Amino acid sequence: MTLDPRPDVRPVDPRSPVREDEVAIADLLREHGPREGAALAEYEQLVEKCDDPGIRYLAELILDDERRHHRVITEMLHQIESFLWEVDVEPQVPYLRVHHDAELREATEQLLKFEREDAAELRKLRKRMKSQTSSSMLPLLVDLMIHDTSKHIAILKLIRDHVKKR
Repeated sequence: MTLDPRPDVRPVDPRSPVREDEVAIADLLREHGPREGAALAEYEQLVEKCDDPGIRYLAELILDDERRHHRVITEMLHQIESFLWEVDVEPQVPYLRVHHDAELREATEQLLKFEREDAAELRKLRKRMKSQTSSSMLPLLVDLMIHDTSKHIAILKLIRDHVKKR
């Protein structure tokens, strides 16, 4: 892959996207966007109308995710539309560039180490929670944190793959 040193320029990749694939992806994103929006509205109503603090708490966790999903779907669509229309549509998912930065690489490795240790601690905590009552949300919340930690590890691996030591 050839990189332009200007951060606002997309990477030039000889394996450029296939226009037909991009059209199909854009269609799927356009179809999914309204469903995300509808789900978002339903969760907002649930949070607004529910008087049970436990259910409201859990619904707000989902609502936070749905808001992010809705934003990301829109940004993904804009990236694809930018490619198809050959004009920038904002906001969009930015492209990753390869960096040659030993300090950033080390920071990424340290964060990966932290997240892996965090995952181990959360799994240990989850095992200790077997005695919690069925009405306790604590085991579920730890499970969600374990999922988030896995997500963080995947993100950090992608960053690491784009940061070279030199």
